[in-house]
Amino acid sequence: MNLKVQKSNKQHEPGAKAKKKIIMELLIIFILCIAVYLIAGALDIMEAIVEFSVKYEKFEVDEIITTSIFFALMITVFAVRRWLEYRRALQEIRHLQGMLPICSACKKIRDEAGTWHQIESYVRDHSEAQFSHSICPDCNEKLYPSFVKKRKEDEHS
Repeated sequence: MNLKVQKSNKQHEPGAKAKKKIIMELLIIFILCIAVYLIAGALDIMEAIVEFSVKYEKFEVDEIITTSIFFALMITVFAVRRWLEYRRALQEIRHLQGMLPICSACKKIRDEAGTWHQIESYVRDHSEAQFSHSICPDCNEKLYPSFVKKRKEDEHS
């Protein structure tokens, strides 16, 4: 029964929608590539480009085509690198989501290996967050009642 719950939850995850969208986009790209291939073959586009390039060498069509192919490859590399960075960031975000086992007394967090860590160091190591320490007014009154009392007296004087 537990497996059924997990399967139904997977269908509603944001990642499942993203995967479906990626598959659809790749399918569309594949279909468009086949269409371009068929049209280019029927119209002999490359032969026309070669003829034009030879006839009008001054336009440097062959260099423009080579540069365009290189540019398309570099854009692909750029897109893949950004996608990998996105996936890595998404994994880090997911790592901080969900249930964290935390001690109700000292507030340490238990990691996957069973080791207990201070909450500050755990969050710092698993995110971009940094901590600066302070003390809230309630804890200030509990921990330093004489200081708070003296400060209130000084304010009223």
